[in-house]
Amino acid sequence: MLPLGLPLCYHSAMNKSSYDNITRPVRKRSAVTGTLVGVRLQANQIRAIDVWASQQTPPITRPEAIRGMVDAMLHILSKDTGEKPAKKAKGK
Repeated sequence: MLPLGLPLCYHSAMNKSSYDNITRPVRKRSAVTGTLVGVRLQANQIRAIDVWASQQTPPITRPEAIRGMVDAMLHILSKDTGEKPAKKAKGK
């Protein structure tokens, strides 16, 4: 038998979880929601992207890294006299 005055449930006496005390990184979001594009990547490609993303200052997420790589490649291709990426359609 428990002595009187002891709590019946130990959960109420526990401190706040340390996970709640962690400062979460601020994620920059685009003002406009883009179109979701699903792409399958091989394990070695994902590892290479993750390594590159973690070396950025500050480290960036995998989606941010992929978007940055696509933007960089499109910029490089647009300077090439050969094939050029399609220009954005102007909205009316």
